[in-house]
Amino acid sequence: MGRKRRCSVLLLALFLAGCMKEPVIPLPPPPPKETPPPRATAPGPRLTFEVGPQDQVIGLTQLTRVHGDQTLLDIGRRFHLGYDEMEWANRGVDVWIPGDGREVVLPVAQILPDAPRDGLVANVAARRLFHFLPADASGRKRVVSYPIGIGREAYPTPLGTTRVTRKRAYPDWRVPASVRRAHAERGDPLPAVVPGGPDNPIGTHVLDLGWPTYIIHSTNKPAGTGLRVTHGCLQLYPEDITRLYDEADVGSTVTMVNQPILVGWQDDSLLLEVHPALEEHALTVSAREAQAAVAIRRALAARGRDDADVDWDRVRTYVQAQPGYPLPILRDHPAQDVFLAQAPLYEQPAIRQATQPTPAKDAWYIDLGGYQGENNARKLVAQLRHLGPPVPARHQPYAGRHRVTAGPFDDRQEAERIAHRIRVELGLQGDLRPPGDTGA
Repeated sequence: MGRKRRCSVLLLALFLAGCMKEPVIPLPPPPPKETPPPRATAPGPRLTFEVGPQDQVIGLTQLTRVHGDQTLLDIGRRFHLGYDEMEWANRGVDVWIPGDGREVVLPVAQILPDAPRDGLVANVAARRLFHFLPADASGRKRVVSYPIGIGREAYPTPLGTTRVTRKRAYPDWRVPASVRRAHAERGDPLPAVVPGGPDNPIGTHVLDLGWPTYIIHSTNKPAGTGLRVTHGCLQLYPEDITRLYDEADVGSTVTMVNQPILVGWQDDSLLLEVHPALEEHALTVSAREAQAAVAIRRALAARGRDDADVDWDRVRTYVQAQPGYPLPILRDHPAQDVFLAQAPLYEQPAIRQATQPTPAKDAWYIDLGGYQGENNARKLVAQLRHLGPPVPARHQPYAGRHRVTAGPFDDRQEAERIAHRIRVELGLQGDLRPPGDTGA
């Protein structure tokens, strides 16, 4: 027994000794928590940019967050951006209900078109009008960049060069026969002459051009700015036309170009900006890629750079996606996702949210029906608020659905007039609700 016990103790000692000889390796410290670098402060809304003789790109792509019930149109107008620009830059985001807190792209950066930098230059594909101002006393030159609505496919905006021949404030609108026919076909007839004023479809100020029937004007429906909505004219936001009216001289040159694919240098970064082509000038994907390649190689040659510097896969992606704002295409520069993650974020000031109109017992309303989802009802309310002039509207739960009601209106005549507008503009048939019946 004694011998067995001594063996057991010896084995235990050897085992323990072996354990003691194992190196004690401490756990590695946790990796340092990586925090993304702080975003640069965004410059915010801007219309005017300094431009040097060699500058090819103006502005800076930014991001901002949606507040409450803001639409992309609300945000775009605040940043001097039009409908199409905001939609292209934010593919997959609902224009009318983008969602509180969502980050959205502000395509404020623009590549200047290949055109003389004199007077007014419109790139219809990009939905932008550039006004090149005369040099100031110190020799600095500036350009003002406006969003524009352009001619529909059936009434394309003409291309070429003309001049501003006259300026008119609060003009009467002598409606062209083609416009009267189109409105009559929609059940929205226009008189031969619409008196001047804020409700005039051509707005409060007009620049006449050397081309008969074509003008630069404003609108009583600003939500359409940035779309193909006119009969060939250029349409600006109401707040923009007044500035252009003051700063553009009679006799100024007006150049209209169609350049959906633009390439330009900004410092040491080569940028590609691709817009959807106008329907009447549509190209195949391969033709667009070839067009982009020609412009890129021309820009490379100007700097003594080589094809190998370009990420051509990225070029093909952007040509197909058509995001509508400049993106880096050199191999050693960030791809789109990284580029946007590094873009400056503009924190919007507190915004007063639109309130739902309070029902009134002595007012008329228009019942526009019930909707299964709240978002569908919210979208319709947003669309009504963006008609020109805006239509007051509200939505509320009712019998398991969400009912949309437009109003209040002072009398039956006004309610009938608005119901007609809703039918023409949105294709919706509403039921009039007399005083005492709010549609709830």
